Amino acid sequence: MRRFKKHLCLALLLLIIVMAAAGCAGKKEDKIRIGLLPIVESLPFYVASDKGYFQSEGISVDLINFDSAVERDSAMQAGEIDGTLGDVLAVAALNNSGTPVKMVSLGLGETGQEGRFAILSSPGSGITVPGQLKNVPVAVSANSIIEYVVDNLLAEQGLKPDEIKKEVIPKIPVRFNLLLENKIKAACLPDPLAALAEAKGARLVADDTASNLSQTVIYFRDDFLAKNPGAVTKFLKAYGKAAGDINGSPDAFRPLLVEKARVPREALEVFKVDRYPAPQPPDRKQVEKVVKWMMGKGLIKQEFRYEDLTRVDLLPPSK
Repeated sequence: MRRFKKHLCLALLLLIIVMAAAGCAGKKEDKIRIGLLPIVESLPFYVASDKGYFQSEGISVDLINFDSAVERDSAMQAGEIDGTLGDVLAVAALNNSGTPVKMVSLGLGETGQEGRFAILSSPGSGITVPGQLKNVPVAVSANSIIEYVVDNLLAEQGLKPDEIKKEVIPKIPVRFNLLLENKIKAACLPDPLAALAEAKGARLVADDTASNLSQTVIYFRDDFLAKNPGAVTKFLKAYGKAAGDINGSPDAFRPLLVEKARVPREALEVFKVDRYPAPQPPDRKQVEKVVKWMMGKGLIKQEFRYEDLTRVDLLPPSK
């Protein structure tokens, strides 16, 4: 009987050890793969990673760099990344092509001062007001947020659709250089290059600080969201904490903008680091406006509803 009790105790002890080991195995960090472009909007992701905020939330986040939006979106379609930061046009285009994704938060663009896009004229063009761009080509990247901003800004200034002309120059640095060399008369650029171009002699013709056209958004693949809703909420909580750090001491993170976002050092002399809003839903009216523009250009086959492209239930509780 004593031997039986001894064996029973040993068996129970082994069972406890096995169950404890299984419990530890079940507490593995959730893994998230995020694709990022070298843009100022990506800064909170790098801050959250460097400060260990993702790890503190119990998630493992792999930040994967891409040089172009085409490469980033191809990775989303192939399932090589789970989420990313981009614009509403990219979200609608992915859904249109058969890759369901949904926005879970705004990135930049709570106000028009964040993530500014500007139409600028070359130093020698003599163009200073929007009306002078009637039938004058503005350099853009085709079927992009840049083209969307140009169409809407110039329409707001009274130009008719057939008076708005565009020249396709996809690469932003090339567009920047050609503008300053007076080889093109006008171009649309995002900050901080827009601010740097102004400092070097380009003329500001119009920007979207009043109409707030160029919002960026954080979005994930639908299949990832279905399996990992809690991990996404933790991710956004860590992101929000990093955004708060930047807002509290923006100059402290300028070196990271140079290293990760590849912002030219000279641009930081004339560019004020953006304020990064807390995680929040994308603006419904702006989303619907983008979708309508894409429908008008034949870029998508259906007029997606806000609910087709957005999930607002994964945001962390606001303080």
